[in-house]
Amino acid sequence: MKKLLLVLFVTVFAVAFTNAQSKMGASVQGLVSFPTGDFGDGAGTGFGATGTFTYSVSPMLDVTGSVGYVKWGTKESIPGYEVSFSDIPILVGLRYAFGKGHFLPYVAAEAGLHMLASSVKGSLFGFTIDDSSTETKFGIAPGVGFLYKFNPKTSLDVTAKYNMIFTEGSSTTHLSVNAGVAFAL
Repeated sequence: MKKLLLVLFVTVFAVAFTNAQSKMGASVQGLVSFPTGDFGDGAGTGFGATGTFTYSVSPMLDVTGSVGYVKWGTKESIPGYEVSFSDIPILVGLRYAFGKGHFLPYVAAEAGLHMLASSVKGSLFGFTIDDSSTETKFGIAPGVGFLYKFNPKTSLDVTAKYNMIFTEGSSTTHLSVNAGVAFAL
């Protein structure tokens, strides 16, 4: 399944880059992440940033590639300990915009790898713990958003997406709200 998705994404990018009438763009966004499901039982609100590259296949359809960083703490503090979770998502996807003009709502879907890390550090009653773990998992992220064009080269880009990372047991899920500036290249 993963190999099939990789071949699909490489094919989409190859077709997109051979289209001579396409346009490129990039955006930088800050984000707030709200853990859901089992992940939300222990993790608190997260913060991070995302950089996205876009390549227009048609006036309404973009191929996207993004990389980001998100860090969460715990909902409840543990005296003497610092616990954190982080994610570096590397995703590719599609974004379809509706309408024309300054305000362009869109739907999006992304898939790719998430480099997850967790860390526990601290000491209590003479016991010291300094433990961390990392793993790479596959995930998907459907979303909705909008572009608001300030001028032909600069737009406000706001997205809400539901991230589903396929970890063992139950999936690690969170809702992220991203906002930033998009530039035409």
